[in-house]
Amino acid sequence: MPTSPEAAPFVQPAAKPKHSPKPRAKPAPKPKAKPNVVDASLKAGIPKGAVNINGRSRSTSVIPGAVDDVVPEPDADDRDKEDDKLYCVCKTRYDEDRTMIACDRCDEWFHTLCVNMPDLEIDLVDQFICPPCIQKHSHLRTTWKRRCLFGLQHEDPSSPEACHRPSRGAFSKYCSDDCGMKYMQTRIAQWEQSGGVRDLLWESVKNAAKREGVVICAMTSVPGPKMNVDGDNSESKPLDSAAKRRAEREVSRLNIPLEEVVKERELMKRELDIVMWREKVVELASERAGNVDECGWDPRLCYGEEEWADFGLEVLESYEEERIKVESGDDAMSLDAASAMHGEWWCTGKKKCERHAGWQKLRVAEVSFDKETKEGILFKLTTREREIRKRIEDILYPQPTSTLQPAPHPEVQLNGSEKPHHTVLVSERGKKRSS
Repeated sequence: MPTSPEAAPFVQPAAKPKHSPKPRAKPAPKPKAKPNVVDASLKAGIPKGAVNINGRSRSTSVIPGAVDDVVPEPDADDRDKEDDKLYCVCKTRYDEDRTMIACDRCDEWFHTLCVNMPDLEIDLVDQFICPPCIQKHSHLRTTWKRRCLFGLQHEDPSSPEACHRPSRGAFSKYCSDDCGMKYMQTRIAQWEQSGGVRDLLWESVKNAAKREGVVICAMTSVPGPKMNVDGDNSESKPLDSAAKRRAEREVSRLNIPLEEVVKERELMKRELDIVMWREKVVELASERAGNVDECGWDPRLCYGEEEWADFGLEVLESYEEERIKVESGDDAMSLDAASAMHGEWWCTGKKKCERHAGWQKLRVAEVSFDKETKEGILFKLTTREREIRKRIEDILYPQPTSTLQPAPHPEVQLNGSEKPHHTVLVSERGKKRSS
C-alpha cells in the first residue's frame, strides 16, 4: 500500500563498496637480471647485422618482466594484463624459470631453446634477429662475437668446462689474461712433449714488445704526408721518440728485479765468505789438535756474521802465531805463554774427548755442505743477473740480425780432402765450360 512522502521519506541506499581485485596466485617474478634496454636512436649509426666489437648488444639473457627500482609499481589491472601476454614463437606466458632473449629489431622476447640457441652461447651474441623478422627481411641475420681461443682449443669446446666468453676484439684473441696464460702454458707443454727446447722459445720472444695500440687503415680524400725519399729524418723523429720511451719503460721495469738479484747476490757472497772462513779455521784447528795431542775443539767455529766481522781476523792470527812459533822451534815456555793467551778458547782435554768426540769430521762435513749449497745459490743468482743485464743490453742496443740465425756450416770434405773448385765460364754461344 503506497504511503505519502511525509509518512515514509525516501532513503537512498548506500553505494556498495568496491573490493580491490583479488591478487593472482602466481608469485612475482624473481629479479634475476634487468633487461639492458637500448634506445633505437642510439643504434641508428650501427647497421643491422654488423658486428660491433666494443659494444655490447642488448640481446642478453634477461627476464622481460623485470623492472627498475625507480619505476613505480604498476596497478593490478596492468599486472594482470602483463601476465596474460604471450611471448616467443611458442606463444606461452612468461615463465621466470626459462631464459629469454630480446630481438634487436622488433624488441620481442623469445626463449633461447625455441630459437635453437644454447645457454652457453648467449654471451657470444652480438645482435639477435628473431625468426619472424628473418622471414620478413631475408637479408637480416644474427651476428656473433668471436669466441675466446682458449675455449675453442679445449678438448671438448661445447662442454661447460670450456670458456664460452667472447674475446676482447682486435686487442686480443682471449677473453682475459688468465685464459691467455693458460693457453700458452698448454702450448709450451705440448712443445716440450714433442721434443722442443724451452730456451729456443725464449730466444724468439725476448725482444717482443707489448701492443700499445691498433692502426686502422681508412680511405680519405685528403692527401696524406709524402714519404721521405731525400734522406731527411725529420719525419721519423716521432717514431724514434716513441720507441725510445718504450725502451725506457722496459728498462725501468727490468731494473727492479735486477736490483733485487744484485742485493741477494751480495748477501750470499758475504755468507759464502763466512763459510770459507769456517773451513780455514777447521783446517787450522784440526792441525793444531794433532800437534799438541789434545782435543783442540775451538768454539769460535760457531761464530755468526757479527762475530766473524769483529773477530774473524784475530782468530786466524792466533793460529798463525802459534804455527810460526812451533815451526821456529821456540822453547816450551814460549808455547805455554801463547797457549795462555788463547788457551781459553781451545779444549785441553784428551785426544778422544767425550764431549767433543769426532768434531773434526762433523765440522768438515757441515762446512762442505754449506759451501756447496751457497755456491749453487750464488751461481743461480749470477746467471739470473747476467740474463737481466743481457735483456737490458738488447733493448738499449738492438742487433740488426736475428739471434736464431744458424751459424754457417763448414763445407763437408770428400774422402778426407777438400772438394776442388772449378771456375765456370760462359762462352759466347751460351754453353758452360770449366777452366
